[in-house]
This record gives sequence, structure tokens and C-alpha cells, in this order.
Amino acid sequence: MERRSALRAAAASVSGLLGGCLGSFPSATGPRNPPDPPADQPRRTPDRPDITVASFDFEADDDGALRVFGTVENRGDAQRTATVTVTVRSAGETFERESTVTVDPDQTAEWTVTFDVAYDDFLSDGDLNVDAA
Repeated sequence: MERRSALRAAAASVSGLLGGCLGSFPSATGPRNPPDPPADQPRRTPDRPDITVASFDFEADDDGALRVFGTVENRGDAQRTATVTVTVRSAGETFERESTVTVDPDQTAEWTVTFDVAYDDFLSDGDLNVDAA
């Protein structure tokens, strides 16, 4: 007899404990649409520059100096003249070189600059930045 009572009590306890867990599935909460932009600061898509550095790399030239090279892309609809600025930091010093190229619409142009920095020195502690305008 006591066994049946204990089983009934256990079954009631389990159903009471799991009753909240086995209810309905959770529903979505939060806003359904993105918030409106502030009245004094409308959203604006940033302008995409026509001239961009498509790719660049570096290597040692025949004398063991650092040579940086790459391509510039013109995504605009008119011919552009681009100035590529390459900045190298090595052994606590900063070096900068520029190269100017003319790029036709939807085309690329190659550029190259060489630094008076040993390629091996640059590999050990160098930093490189390339920008086009």
C-alpha cells in the first residue's frame, strides 16, 4: 500500500516540476522592424572610392633591397590619376615612397617602389602600409 502512495506522490512531483518546462515553445520577442534613424541624423550609405589598392606584395630586388609592388583599380567611369603612398617602418625608422599611375575606367594599373631598406631587415621587424588616393 505504501508503495503505491509513494509512486503516486513521485509521479505528482515529477509532473509538477516538469509542468513549466514542457509548456508551449518560446515565442519571438523584440521589435519586428529596424528602428527609425534619428530625425537630425539620417542614415547615409558611405561613398565608395573610385581608386583603390587592388593588391600588393613585397620581395627582395637583385641588390637585396625591399621592393613593394601591386595594382591599383579604378572603379569609376572616368580615367583617374592615382597616387600610391607606401610607408615602411623598419629598425625604428619610417620610410615613405610615392608612385603615380593613370588608370582607365574599370581597369587596373601596376606600380612599383623600392626602398633603401634591406629585405632581410624588413622581414625581421618591418611594418608596411599601402594607400591610394
